[in-house]
Amino acid sequence: MKKVLFILSVLVLAMPVLSPAVLAQDRYVSDVLYVPLRSGMGNQYRIVHQGLPSGTRLELVREDESEDGESWSLVRTQDGKEGWIRSQFLLSEPTAALKLERLQQRAGSVGEQNQALENQLSEARNQITQLEEELREVRERYAALQEEHERLQSVSADAVSLHQQHKELSENYQMLQTRHDVVQANNERLKRDRRYQDWLFGGGILVAGVLLSLILQAIGKRRRQSEWR
Repeated sequence: MKKVLFILSVLVLAMPVLSPAVLAQDRYVSDVLYVPLRSGMGNQYRIVHQGLPSGTRLELVREDESEDGESWSLVRTQDGKEGWIRSQFLLSEPTAALKLERLQQRAGSVGEQNQALENQLSEARNQITQLEEELREVRERYAALQEEHERLQSVSADAVSLHQQHKELSENYQMLQTRHDVVQANNERLKRDRRYQDWLFGGGILVAGVLLSLILQAIGKRRRQSEWR
């Protein structure tokens, strides 16, 4: 409603600007059905135009008085015809009927503009509804992308954690492998030492056996020699 009032106000203020710019002043036939246009100032002069309907716009050329002192106006029609008409039949403004017609035309124009604005408003509302729907879809896609991003971050964090765990396990494995190698080396050394000890023990037993055998042989010889004596 405010837009309609604003448009009406602009139209009313622009009326003087929108009217044709002419050097001569405009005059309008008063609320008489038909007014004759004559070639001179008096009823005795020839009728140039049979009758101008009320509300006809005329261009005022000049005003003058006839011999009987009656005021006449020399006017020019829209199609270029000139003639005299009694000044009493002329008005400086359009007739009420013409004003009403113009107002009705303006009202119709305003109604059309209002309808056009209503159509534009309806179209804008439809566009807003469509944009809201698109915005809702964009928000849903954004939420899905955000969730996927968080999931990828979690997976990435898990991957980093797994990499760290693998690194730690690898280091522990290397440490255990080193310890195993050390233990295996010590075990091999101990085995070598034990074989050496076993060899020494076996050699000692062998030497002891040989010595015992020699001793026993020596004792036997002594006994035989003593018996022979």
